[in-house]
Amino acid sequence: MMTFKHTAQKYDGELRKIREQLLLMGAKVEEMIAVGIKSLLGRDSELAHQMIELDNEVNKLELDIDELCLRVLARRQPVASDLRAITTVMKMVTDLERIGDLAVNICERVIELNMVPPLKPYVDLQHMAKIAQEMVRSALDAFVSRDAEQAEQVIEKDQSLDFYYGQIFREMLTYMMEDVRNIYRATKIQSVSKYLERIGDHATNLAEMVVFMVKATDIRHAGRLGNAREPRIPRGVLFVCIENSVQSQMAEGLARKFLPSSVRIWSAGLKPAAVVHPRAIEVMKEIGIDISTQRPKGFSAVPMGDVDTFVRLCSKDECSVPGNISRRVAWPLVNPETIEGSEEEVLSAFRNVRDELRRQIENLKSSSNREKH
Repeated sequence: MMTFKHTAQKYDGELRKIREQLLLMGAKVEEMIAVGIKSLLGRDSELAHQMIELDNEVNKLELDIDELCLRVLARRQPVASDLRAITTVMKMVTDLERIGDLAVNICERVIELNMVPPLKPYVDLQHMAKIAQEMVRSALDAFVSRDAEQAEQVIEKDQSLDFYYGQIFREMLTYMMEDVRNIYRATKIQSVSKYLERIGDHATNLAEMVVFMVKATDIRHAGRLGNAREPRIPRGVLFVCIENSVQSQMAEGLARKFLPSSVRIWSAGLKPAAVVHPRAIEVMKEIGIDISTQRPKGFSAVPMGDVDTFVRLCSKDECSVPGNISRRVAWPLVNPETIEGSEEEVLSAFRNVRDELRRQIENLKSSSNREKH
């Protein structure tokens, strides 16, 4: 935390005041993001107007914090970690103020959208707003706790917003091509998604500054961490096979058991079956994993922006998904449903797939741990 042992208690108080004001500013811009999208979902223009007015408070906090920092620099002449902390705050308030401006832009588009019938449900925008808000909050938490690793995780999350933005852009383009009467609403929706994507960029800037403050290493302009090296451990894994009834369902159950609880797990299929195959349920139960409550599903049921690792389990190339997913892995396995023979021979084929999936998932976990250390 930005509370150090100093002989001058007044100096400690000044540093504490800077931190508190920064967190207050961060809380207000988080509120503007969350409430801005809430006003879109609830078609509440009055709420959007209130958030626009809140930007005045954010602007005032920027000026107040800058003044506090300049006063400390002039009077105390801090060095080393204190100096990095104060100069970091002066940069962070600029990004927070820009996030507030983007939240205002969102609210302005919301007011315009609320005057016309909705084009479609705003599910992806809701996902984007949640991620953007979490990125801002996590970056500020990392600042308070001086946690460079948490800041790096914020940087990696920016890929999710980029994915959602690309997805919404393509979708809105389709709407506009289908009917010119959709152009007005589609462009407004696309603008909201762009503002949220830009908020993610500013949250990434906040996190990069925290890394500098803690490690005295400037990682700006050196490429995002996700481009500089492979993620140390997956954030969200999607297992895919055509019907999402056998291999991918077993993989989902195994991954939930053997991967860290922080990793989000999904399975999906291009042509989802009605139910999970009963033999898959049976052989998984043999090793103490119950997948009987799982259900086959399509990609529309998966928050694709949260997926950074895609695992293809069928041997067909068509078993794939589009999008900017940082890690794509192929574990092509024979579908045990196609095996003919006695009941025991068929069950043996299901067990072989189960055991191979377990081996691959444990390898994924161990390789991630090696990267981490």
